[in-house]
Amino acid sequence: MAAPQRISRDGVLHIAKLASLSLDDAEADAMARELSRITEYIDKLGELDLEGVPPTLNLSAGSALRCDEVEACLSHEDALAGAPEAASGGFAVPRFLETGR
Repeated sequence: MAAPQRISRDGVLHIAKLASLSLDDAEADAMARELSRITEYIDKLGELDLEGVPPTLNLSAGSALRCDEVEACLSHEDALAGAPEAASGGFAVPRFLETGR
């Protein structure tokens, strides 16, 4: 017997709308099923007895990120020198977004 669906189709459609995504009925239903399976899996992981299992994160190795260091960079003019077209002190690009929201 399949577990009840935890993420509703309406919930998926609401999030899709917030993200400006278009989903047809089949996609919304499939996404609701898949997200429900993911949350079920996360719940299963929460049931594991991890007493005595050492963490896998090793903080003693230090940070894998480098320190920020100030370095010389291109001047504004040099950065725009390679642009096919510049306008108003910046790169000129074709308009690609509709502004009628």
